[in-house]
Amino acid sequence: MGDSSENWPEPVSSLQSMQLDLPPSCIEICPSAPSYFLIGTYNLEGYEGPAAAVSQSTEAKEVEEKDEEHDDHDDSEATVIGEKKGPQNRDGSILTFQLVDDQLVHVQTLMQPSAILDLHFNPAPGKQDICAAVSSTATLALFRLSPGDAQPLKHLKTMDMASMCKTAEDWLGDKDEVIFTHFAWHPTKPDMVVVTTTAGYVHLIYLGEDLDGGDWVMHPEPILTHTLEAWYVSISPSLSSPREEEDDSFLLLSGGDDSALRYTVCKRTRSANAMGDDEESQSPYNIEALRPPLNVSRGHDAGVTAILALGLKDDESELVVTGSYDDHIRLFSIPAYGFGRAVELAGSNLGGGVWRLKVVKEDMGLFEGRGWRLTILVSCMHAGARVVELVKNGAGEYEFRVVGRFEEHKSMNYGSDCQLSKEGTLSAVSTSFYDKLLCLWKLELGA
Repeated sequence: MGDSSENWPEPVSSLQSMQLDLPPSCIEICPSAPSYFLIGTYNLEGYEGPAAAVSQSTEAKEVEEKDEEHDDHDDSEATVIGEKKGPQNRDGSILTFQLVDDQLVHVQTLMQPSAILDLHFNPAPGKQDICAAVSSTATLALFRLSPGDAQPLKHLKTMDMASMCKTAEDWLGDKDEVIFTHFAWHPTKPDMVVVTTTAGYVHLIYLGEDLDGGDWVMHPEPILTHTLEAWYVSISPSLSSPREEEDDSFLLLSGGDDSALRYTVCKRTRSANAMGDDEESQSPYNIEALRPPLNVSRGHDAGVTAILALGLKDDESELVVTGSYDDHIRLFSIPAYGFGRAVELAGSNLGGGVWRLKVVKEDMGLFEGRGWRLTILVSCMHAGARVVELVKNGAGEYEFRVVGRFEEHKSMNYGSDCQLSKEGTLSAVSTSFYDKLLCLWKLELGA
């Protein structure tokens, strides 16, 4: 399934590269100001990565390195934000960069009291300057990016999410500590996020309509659970009930170190007794699981580390792309409303663990209107970055094709992002963990 590496194009070369002060764990371009991007870093003695720090199943390799400084870094502007009580053995930072005339320009460093494992900008119109980040001490922090300011990234609020749980067992499970491994904004509800933890739990959190004001509230029970660390979560709002015109349902999917892809269909409704006089704050919403969670236990030969809900359907099933430690990218059809069984439609070995996925281009209505092509940027851990096409042909068959690759990274590529010009030029920024490398490279995809 998928094309052979013998058919892959030659690797592209970087336009610029620089070494960061701390190992980079995640990266994202600001959707409302695409010349700016943020990098989260993860500093831990021994340089264990976001995956290796909490699981022995990663393919992390020890890389001998020495700390080096680069000319663009300005320590004078570093600022520590947020508070977290207790001993810390991990810290990190959030770096703000700007891409100016194909040059990487370091703008700001915000030092953090905990290591940053994931960060994302809010996708909602009017709120795309708001970024959230999750940490090694299970905190969720909000920031605002103000382009043009000398110090554009400003901290808004940090919440210790463990304090929202009624008992330690609810939060920790059988773990001594909990790390937030990944989170996702709801694509159309800007006040909701969902997070994954090393305890194997997936939690929904309500942030309030103004996001950084008032109390944040965690749903009282995990929505999905894994028997090992939960690595990734995704929300698809494209599911709607044929029986209700204004149904507020969504498909929630998670992946874990147990090699399982789990999913359930949820519905959000307004709570009649929310924000009452109880001692504990309550969410203004109830989350109801319309079907018991289902397991896709076949298909992945190692932990499920990336999930991309495409918002497309195959008959009445949702199309979902997954990534795994087993080096494969796969396409599944997930039955609508939780009925039936998930089916693997296509797959390809990319030569490295598939850690992150992002759709960068959509070509719809191909092959006499019966097919389409999606271009996806893939972070492939020790193998570097890949640019992959997922094609549905006129006969309804699916295939993955590698159309570009970048392989100058010498250690784990945990984060990549890109922007696409009107002319079809892909400008990508990618990172690698142990060698603390940030690279800028381009690929011509065509208009």
